Amino acid sequence: MRTLLVGCAIISGALVVLAHSPSVQVIAQEKSPAPLKPSPQAPAKTAPQSSGPIDRQKEARIRELMDVTGAKNLGQQLIEAGMEQFRSSVQDSQPNNPRAKQFVDAFVAGFQKHFDPNSLNERIIPIYDKYLTADDLKGLLDYYRSPLGQRMLKTLPELTRESQAAGFALGQKAAQETMEDLKAEFPEFTGSKEEDKHPAGEPKP
Repeated sequence: MRTLLVGCAIISGALVVLAHSPSVQVIAQEKSPAPLKPSPQAPAKTAPQSSGPIDRQKEARIRELMDVTGAKNLGQQLIEAGMEQFRSSVQDSQPNNPRAKQFVDAFVAGFQKHFDPNSLNERIIPIYDKYLTADDLKGLLDYYRSPLGQRMLKTLPELTRESQAAGFALGQKAAQETMEDLKAEFPEFTGSKEEDKHPAGEPKP
């Protein structure tokens, strides 16, 4: 049951992290034009589409923006945080299982072997190219090089950390209340049968 609760809380925390991504946040603040009304003859616009290979100068600006904002390290940071939460959830759910730590260590090592943060960065660059123009990138770089932008970057880690903690707590509370609501209808998933058989403090066989 605790593993499910932690999983729900991690999702809530991850949403908060994404909401505080520097590039997304600044675009929302600085680039909010009024929506265009399509003409009767013209179909509604769809999402921007990539138009072939990325211009080298534009790609360089994208990489620079990712470097300035720390976005190039976001994948690794989220993986490290996720692995730490995974480690805690598994070990807390099976405190008396001596193989729990061995399993977590093996899983983390295997995951790091199969997941390459650099590959994630290469996949993200075309997405930046898809949604940001060269002028957008220049404006964002100018912003993050400004005193206000530098202050935002210095403050962002604390904003993100505290927001993630708030999201985690809110998600955990909601998950606990939801599990309680579903206990009678889905006892095999909520763990109520096991808890009835083995009250708190009584060791399980």
